Amino acid sequence: MRALAVVQELQRQGEFKNVQFRAYSGAQLYLPSGSFASVNRSQDDTRRRMEIRFIPPGRSN
Repeated sequence: MRALAVVQELQRQGEFKNVQFRAYSGAQLYLPSGSFASVNRSQDDTRRRMEIRFIPPGRSN
């Protein structure tokens, strides 16, 4: 939800009118290296992060 809240705030400010955003919260699935994380159901603050991708105008992904 943090990534979505950041995207909503950026859109509200209106500075990036022609930019699409994709908000992801993948800290529990992916490690910072990009590889899949092992299953760990306990809280791990080192794996808390968010990812926001900015998609330039004219691009679809």
